[in-house]
Amino acid sequence: MEGLISTGQAVLEWAQRLGMISAAIAFCIGGYYLIWGGDRGRGKSIGWFIGAAVGLIIVMGALGIAQSVDSNIKF
Repeated sequence: MEGLISTGQAVLEWAQRLGMISAAIAFCIGGYYLIWGGDRGRGKSIGWFIGAAVGLIIVMGALGIAQSVDSNIKF
């Protein structure tokens, strides 16, 4: 069971790194649309900004939730 828990935590840590990189790229794309998007650029950029922020919150919170469940529930 310990191996399964450590594997799950390793996967979540890997997902956090990937999520941070993806959010940074999404913020850059949103900034591009905001600056050079013309009349409809602001509307396009808001979607990228909100999507990146929500995705980052979900990915970063997943490891914290998994660790709290692991500390409270023992098999």
